[in-house]
This record gives sequence, C-alpha cells and structure tokens, in this order.
Amino acid sequence: MEAFRALPVPSQETEEWRYTDVSPLDFDSFTPFAPGTASETLDGIDERILAAAGEVGDRAGLLIQHNSETATAHLDPEVEGRGVRFLSIDAALRDHPELIEDRLHSLVEPDRTKLTALHAALRTGGTFLHVPRGVQVELPVQSLTYLDAAGAAVFPHTVLVAEEGASVTFIDRYVSPDLDSSLSLANVEIFAGPNAQVRYVSLQDWGRGVTHLSVQRARLSRDAQVRTLAVSFGGDMSRTEVESILAEPGAHSEMLGVYFTDGTQHVDHRSLQDHVAPHCTSDLLYKGALRDASRVVYSGLIRIHPGARGSDAYQTNRNVVLSDQAKADSIPNLEIENNDVRCSHAASVGPVDQNEVFYLQSRGIPREEAERLIVTGFFQEVLDRVPLEEIRESLERAIELELRGK
Repeated sequence: MEAFRALPVPSQETEEWRYTDVSPLDFDSFTPFAPGTASETLDGIDERILAAAGEVGDRAGLLIQHNSETATAHLDPEVEGRGVRFLSIDAALRDHPELIEDRLHSLVEPDRTKLTALHAALRTGGTFLHVPRGVQVELPVQSLTYLDAAGAAVFPHTVLVAEEGASVTFIDRYVSPDLDSSLSLANVEIFAGPNAQVRYVSLQDWGRGVTHLSVQRARLSRDAQVRTLAVSFGGDMSRTEVESILAEPGAHSEMLGVYFTDGTQHVDHRSLQDHVAPHCTSDLLYKGALRDASRVVYSGLIRIHPGARGSDAYQTNRNVVLSDQAKADSIPNLEIENNDVRCSHAASVGPVDQNEVFYLQSRGIPREEAERLIVTGFFQEVLDRVPLEEIRESLERAIELELRGK
C-alpha cells in the first residue's frame, strides 16, 4: 500500500499509456472487499453464477470466485491423486507455502505500476494451479471470477505452475452483469518448466460499467510451449498486457487474441514477445472487429536480446472497422539486437471489402448477411487455431451475437 501511494497514476504522456487514460479512476470510490457466497458443493452456488461459467463440458477442476471470496473449488480426485494442486491462493499460502511463496508476485511485481501495487495490497481469493513433473492433465481446468457487487473492486490473480514435462489447459473466465462503476485489476503469472506444455485461455466478458486492467506474464524454460488466447468482449474499458519471456533455449510461445467492441467501449491490447535465450520461436495473431463509436488499440513488441541468436518471431494484428465512428490503432514494433534472427510484423485497419460484399450480393445474399459472413470468415483464421471445441464454438456464437447487435 505504501508503494501504491508513492507511485504515480499511469500517464498518457508516456508511450506505454498513450492511448488509455486511467486518470479519471477514483480508487477511493471503490469498495475494496465485497463478500461472496461459499459452498462445499456446486448445489449451494447460485444458478446465475453457474450459468456464467458457460458450457463447461468435461473438466478436471472448477474454481469459482464470487466477488472477493472463493465460493468453491473442486478437482477430480484421480487428478489430485497424481499430485496436482488446485485451490485458492489464500488456501495455497496456508497449506502449500513451499509451492507458491517464491512465485507469487515474482513475475508481475507489485511495484510495476500503481495498479499492480494496489492489486498486491488488496488481493483476496485468486487461483493457484500446480502440476507436478511429468503429469499430463487431459481435461481443462477452469476458474470463474463472478462479480455482482456494484461499485466494488476485485483483484483476480492466477498463479499457474507446470513443472518439467507437465501438460495442462487452463481457462480463466471473468463475468458480471451490467454494473455501476466497478473495477477489476487482474494479474496472471505462468511458470512453464522444461518441456512443459501449457494452454491458457482468458475470457473477459464483464458487463457494462466495469473497467478491466490486466497483466499476464509467462516465463518459459527450455523447450517449453505456452499457447495463450486472450478474448475481450465486455466492460466499458479494458486493457490487457500479455507478455511471454522466452528465458531458455528451444522455448515456443503462441499468442492469439480475439476482440469485438461496440457502443463506446475502449479495448487496449499490449503484447511482448521477449526473446532472451537463443533458438526460441514466437508467433502472435490478434484479430478484432469494432463498430459504433468504440475504440481499439493494439501495441506489440518483439524484443530480441543480444544473446538470442536463431530467434524466429512473427507478429500480426488485423482490425475490421464496421462504422464511420469506430477507430482502431495498430502499432507493431521490433527491437532486434542480434543479426542471426528471422522476425516480421504486420498490421492492418480497414472496413469490410466492398468487392467481397458485391460478389456475395451478386449471388443473391442480402448486404447485411454478406457483411456478417465476411466478418465471421475474418475471425476464422484465429478460431481454427483454437483446439478446444467448446471454446471455439462459444466464440463463434458470441461473434454471431455481436454481429446481430444482441
């Protein structure tokens, strides 16, 4: 809290915060702790909260945080018997301090910004997942943060640890109804050990009135693979920082992103592909559509350190603008300090191709339907790279609803 008071509010005078203004946020106006419900079983959880978890399908584990408190946490006994730990951060600090104490706040440090300092000071609940060496968790593990307390601030935090040779898929979902002026400060820390394979999906579907500010960092050891998907559909203002640190040789990072904005929503995505070690690869593909008077910003950096020879990195951001009032900025960047590398970046912002619309209309398809087909196809390149069928299908439905204005 002392660091929070000492650090300045992120300023638009800096390049990092140039496009997102958080100075109007009155931190004193938010309730720092909002009680939630708790139950040993899912039978005691409100149906609205269970519905917010989506079509969960088969799961190895499910944790629900209601407002500031962990409502329930369950893990398949067979998976737990193989040494996997899945519980709230508070419970992990109490029961398994040797697994979490050295990792919590080590990737997303409290003094990174005023926002992360506040998060570290006030966090409760959160999710801790630890997969021991060599353990393969076949079914996904999911955490849901559900907020229904107007005027509250919540601080979701995920610590995911996959030891050497481990494999896991984790889904983080953030959901709320429309609320009056609420705040989410979310941190995610992913530790991928040697030859570990991690899939991490973030589904941000807050209601209107919520401001969501998130930092996600992953550290990849030798030959580790981390594949992330960032989805942003909700909230009034959303800013997500996604960073992969390729710390040891042979690591691979795939970063996918999907966003669809309307009304006066503001969505800001920032990414970092940080090649520290030699012979690492990274690939980023973010795609978004925007309409009405919404605003989208993407800023990405591929950074190649002097010793990162043999790096192979790609970065692509595409935006389709569906109204005259909507605006998108795309700022890809390269910072290369080694000659033995292959790097490329690409960005585009533009409306629906009218030649494609005309072609479909000439085949008897009405204009509105033609535009829906084109935008759906625009997202398909990302969706085809999402192996989880339930996630892919839910995104397709969400995009369809956005296109129909529902």
